[in-house]
Amino acid sequence: MIELEPIIAAVITALATLGSVLGGQMLMRKKAKNCVIRENAQNANVYTALKYILQQMEGDRVYIMEFHNGESYFSGRSQQKYSCTHEVVEEGISAECEFSQNHRVSNYHDYINRLVKDSKFAYKNIEDIDDRAFHQMLVKKGVKSIYNVPIKTLNGKIIGILGIDYVKSQIDVKCLTDDNCNFMHRQARLIAGYLI
Repeated sequence: MIELEPIIAAVITALATLGSVLGGQMLMRKKAKNCVIRENAQNANVYTALKYILQQMEGDRVYIMEFHNGESYFSGRSQQKYSCTHEVVEEGISAECEFSQNHRVSNYHDYINRLVKDSKFAYKNIEDIDDRAFHQMLVKKGVKSIYNVPIKTLNGKIIGILGIDYVKSQIDVKCLTDDNCNFMHRQARLIAGYLI
């Protein structure tokens, strides 16, 4: 005669394991869905902020560049890079986000140093920019004037760049005021909250 207790115990164990696996998968799907929903809501907030900045600063293209680690060198040292993650453009202005990926920080050393040292990078005329590699990149994008500020976390770590380009015409002198600099820094702090 076959003992039913071990068979029943094995069936119950198998069903419990199956239920646990299925429940775990459902929970993971729900978490993934929640992450996507949360990320989408954060991106919506970022794009709203970028549209507001574009309007207030009367620019043509506004964007966020975020710093990240790229590949590694043979030495094992990580390549420091930055890429465009968000962009809003005025009608008739080219979107450049897809062409602004994986820029090596070392290739734009002067630009990054000025941005960090001065907490802004603003030029009414890009022809005055000394960093020739950065200047050439801007020329390819049709930029006539530029205004960038660092995006920092609350503890002061720079995680990105908030930038605005003037393509149709050079930046108006009124945009280079302390008030607008303060405005850009406030917006960068707000955006930092959505990025981290």
